[in-house]
Amino acid sequence: MKLGKKDAFGKRILALALSASMVFAMAGCGKASGGQTETKEWLWVPEYVNIESEDFSYYDLQLVGDSLCYLSYDWDQETEESSQSMRRFSLTDQTETRVPLTLSSKDLNLNRGTFAQDGSMYALGYVYNEEDGSRGGTFLCKFDSEGNQVFGEDMTELVQDSYVDSVAVDGEGRIYVSGDATVWLFNAEGKNQGSVSLDSAGNGWIRSMGSGKDGKMYVSYSGSDQQMLADIDFEGKKLGNTYENFPDGNGQGGLVKGIDKDFLIQDGNKVYEYDLKKQAKEELFTWLDSDINGSAVQSFGVMEDGRILAVISDWDSQEKAVAMLTKKKASEVPQKETIVIGSLYGGSDIQSAAVRFNKSNEKYRISLRSYFDYSGWDGDDYQAYMADCINRMNNDITSSNCPDILDLSGLNMKQLAAKGVFEDLGAYLDKSEKLDRSHFLENIIEAYTIDGTLVSIPYSFQMQTVVAKGAEVGDERGWTIDEMIAFADAHPEAVLFDNTPKASIMMYLMMYNADAFIDWSTGECRFDTDEFKSILNFVNRFPDEINWQDTTDDASTPNKIQRGDVLLYEANLYNFEEIQVCNEIFKGDASYIGYPTMDGSEGCMLSPSQAYAITAKSGKKDGAWEFIEQFLTREVDMERSLFGFPTSKSMLNTMAEDAVKVEYYTDENGDPVLDENGEAIVMGGGGGFSYSDGWSYEYRKPTQEEVDVTLSLMESAKPVSYSQGDQVLNIINEEAAAFYKGQKTVDEVASVIQSRIKVYVGENR
Repeated sequence: MKLGKKDAFGKRILALALSASMVFAMAGCGKASGGQTETKEWLWVPEYVNIESEDFSYYDLQLVGDSLCYLSYDWDQETEESSQSMRRFSLTDQTETRVPLTLSSKDLNLNRGTFAQDGSMYALGYVYNEEDGSRGGTFLCKFDSEGNQVFGEDMTELVQDSYVDSVAVDGEGRIYVSGDATVWLFNAEGKNQGSVSLDSAGNGWIRSMGSGKDGKMYVSYSGSDQQMLADIDFEGKKLGNTYENFPDGNGQGGLVKGIDKDFLIQDGNKVYEYDLKKQAKEELFTWLDSDINGSAVQSFGVMEDGRILAVISDWDSQEKAVAMLTKKKASEVPQKETIVIGSLYGGSDIQSAAVRFNKSNEKYRISLRSYFDYSGWDGDDYQAYMADCINRMNNDITSSNCPDILDLSGLNMKQLAAKGVFEDLGAYLDKSEKLDRSHFLENIIEAYTIDGTLVSIPYSFQMQTVVAKGAEVGDERGWTIDEMIAFADAHPEAVLFDNTPKASIMMYLMMYNADAFIDWSTGECRFDTDEFKSILNFVNRFPDEINWQDTTDDASTPNKIQRGDVLLYEANLYNFEEIQVCNEIFKGDASYIGYPTMDGSEGCMLSPSQAYAITAKSGKKDGAWEFIEQFLTREVDMERSLFGFPTSKSMLNTMAEDAVKVEYYTDENGDPVLDENGEAIVMGGGGGFSYSDGWSYEYRKPTQEEVDVTLSLMESAKPVSYSQGDQVLNIINEEAAAFYKGQKTVDEVASVIQSRIKVYVGENR
């Protein structure tokens, strides 16, 4: 079949929708909170290609000219046979062409196809062993525009055990295959001409590869302390010119030629162009300004007319789309009032919620301000970099540049509440026609109400707690730090937690208890007390760091607990199935005693997902509430899109009922499908995990008792104020090091910690 001939598959494609989506009306200009003006001269406005077809694949699409190309696996229901083909969807005449591939071997499985302007395709081919499914051979294949295989060069001996993941062609038709830290070189006929090893240059692994605007082949890779770019010297079989300050983006999506400059790069948040001569990047736009979740962009490229094409597949919203972005003057685009979300990390979930809101709201639009910029972190001293991010965010919160909404992830909620940062959501909730307090778990409303102010209502959450053997600690939940220390003293032959260094133990002890030593309302601190000195002495028992290369005892944590070498297990509960793992580890005698607290109350940690708060300084509080209200009332596929427990009572009840509901797989006649023992196979459950030492677990349907235990933990779970990166913990760990090393006494270190934290609290309360 010739390219350009339309087959039956293409008839199911809807017409191209080229009307610009002005309903979302991106605003680049407008007043930000605090009166500062955020202006952008240019915006990139998307037009959407609506494709309705069950067969269309949004994975690994490539833009070639003005067509979308991809390698397809097809299944014939009548013959019950699979085949492989090249697909090409024309953005010009809205037709799709399917070209069946003629393979030299029916056992050849193709992957990572790359397409040329003449309609030919290069791909990696694999042959698998039928017995164990292992890879039996690796081939470099070329197919002409008619789908005929031109060659299939055996690369098995060349690549050996390397993970081969991409193929590209330069301006002279020479072929490059990359994997791990090696690029294998082939001439236009597919004959190997040698290889280039990044390891020999002391570099790391390959991130992406592709042809530049000059026709040369380039590869991006991790250097000693930054992302690097280099062209490949084919004749010299080595890296050629190297370029610094290359943005860390695109992953294995391949390098993309730029519009005005050499390369186009996207990092899931912003889109940049990179200039080889200047060795510098220039920001073009932020995906969210085009109402696109950048984390959901699977592939993108530059069309022949200069527009940018983005292929979107959003896991959270289940949106699949192809968008063509046109650069326009901001003054030509209808404006909306901008609501700024301030977030330490940003992330796909926030972008997805913002896109959903922006497309549906006619008055407001969401803009995201992220403080943790991965491109600005050099990979060293994470704690210091995170502390700087938190400090910059806190400075904005207390200034005229305060965001309208705060993502609470990683923030000290109680500290900010003491400053009067938060608007009370209770008043908005009471007036809402869509929500009321009875919609949510009572414990959630209580946990996020501070001094009478309802700070936030998370959409979902997970829980972390500490589990011990009931025969040793009893069945009552909750214990003090002194009781935990006494428990450790009673078992000198065992360690409390497995593979846990000093910094982690200090975090466990402080995340619920630091407020016992700090009064944010008065600024008073108590870190020079005997209680805190006792904590320092206890933490000093643990190792400074964990040597993960030490294989003297490579037993799994469950095995160590069962043989008595480890006492406590830190459980992460995100569904109703995980509780059964704890019961298995402790052989039916699991006690969910929790993290220790100063007053002995139960320390079950609630880790929220997407907890937003409106700031008291916001000038757009009604619009901010509209975003939160829409976000809290959205419907999701709980099995597919929800990782954790919903805060909605009705959703949680449904989840709990489904967890214990027993249903069986049935055949076409409605009869139960039986296993090898003649037992009906239960739907749900199944799956499992194993460790290298042989300890394993296979999940089953949870019992009602296990569901009830999980629900009871929710009743007492509460969020923590102090977590990794918090400046209070940073100060403690920095100063305590001198005591751990024997350079200072516990009294001296406690005094220094007291002094530093008191100054910090005084400056930040």
